[in-house]
Amino acid sequence: MKADIFITSPFHIAGGSVAGKLNVSTFHGGLELGRVAIDLVGIEEYGLGHQKMFVALAAEFIDDDHSPPSTILRQGENSGPFWKIKEGEAAFPFDINLPLDVGPGTFDSGIARIRYVIFGTILFKLGEYKFLIRCCRDIAVAPSLGEFRRTVTDFDRGIKVFEERDFDLDGSLKLTANLSRPYWFSGGSAFVDVLVENETRFRIKTIRVRLVRRIDIYPNDPKEDDSTPAVLTKTMAKSELNAGSRWTGLTINKQDAVTCEIDIPKGQLTVPLGKLKLASARRGHTGKF
Repeated sequence: MKADIFITSPFHIAGGSVAGKLNVSTFHGGLELGRVAIDLVGIEEYGLGHQKMFVALAAEFIDDDHSPPSTILRQGENSGPFWKIKEGEAAFPFDINLPLDVGPGTFDSGIARIRYVIFGTILFKLGEYKFLIRCCRDIAVAPSLGEFRRTVTDFDRGIKVFEERDFDLDGSLKLTANLSRPYWFSGGSAFVDVLVENETRFRIKTIRVRLVRRIDIYPNDPKEDDSTPAVLTKTMAKSELNAGSRWTGLTINKQDAVTCEIDIPKGQLTVPLGKLKLASARRGHTGKF
């Protein structure tokens, strides 16, 4: 017996649905089929051996009261809990609805992961022996836009940061960076408005922008654990603006504002700036930090 899963789309949003089909092929005429089911589970993984399931959705196709399709069902007197089948192929379409509070989106840092996996499970019998076949496929899931709007940072509010540095007798330099909104999408570009106030005797010829992913990992729910989180950082993209035709640089006692563009890599989950979600064992519950 052989089973595989086909998914119509690799990317899904909370509140939508996951559609596809479970394909089953039988190569032996003496098998008896007991159960065919699909399970969609959300799993939190951290370190070695730490694993929690925080959401589980299921759909059953064959059980005691629901027989296999005619393409593999053996004709004649036949009933559950195990159905006699013949050689052949069958497809079981599914469309699993995702709740709006499905949980945090797909995430992978190398040490911590949030995974959504679809399992296909087949229980069958050959003679007096029972066997179980399982196949699986990972899918990408993102929280709904409504979940984003309920976060602490407002969806439409800009983000501004600044730093000022003194160079003793050479004067001071102040840099202000502004994002028009806190949310940007993978595969696109982010635009950073940079204001440079140069009160030094040096000429500013280069502005560099980096996209850095910071991950705070709590061993437990941060609401229940006062321990300091492990912090991981990774540079995802770099951008550099040099003095030239678009920007001439900045001389002493001058200030200038310029917009820098940085590409966001594809395949990255859109996450609210400064906050990630940690899945707990309870379905639909998340801790924000």
